[in-house]
Amino acid sequence: MSQQQPLVKGRRPIPGLPDGEDQTLAMLSALGSELAVARERIDTLERLLVQRGVLEDNAVEGFEPDGAASAARDALRRRIIAKIFHPLREAARRTAEITTGA
Repeated sequence: MSQQQPLVKGRRPIPGLPDGEDQTLAMLSALGSELAVARERIDTLERLLVQRGVLEDNAVEGFEPDGAASAARDALRRRIIAKIFHPLREAARRTAEITTGA
C-alpha cells in the first residue's frame, strides 16, 4: 500500500493493485452500495404505499417535483457525488501535501 492511498471506511486496499485502480474500485463500490440500498428502500416504500392504497401503481413515474423538492434532490445528489469521489479527493490532497511539504 502506498503512503498516498486514502483509506475508505470499511474497505481494505487490494494488495498489488495500483493506487488509481484501487481508488476507482473504492468509488465504484461506494456507488454500487449506495445505489443498492436506495433501490431496495424505494422498492419497499412504493410497495407499501400501493399496498395500503396511498398511491396508485406507477404514480411515482408520473411525479413532477416542485422547487423545494428539486432543491432537496440537488443537495442530496451533491452529497452522494461527494461521497463517491472522496477517495480521489483524499488522494489528491495527500499528493499535494507531499509535493508542497505541507
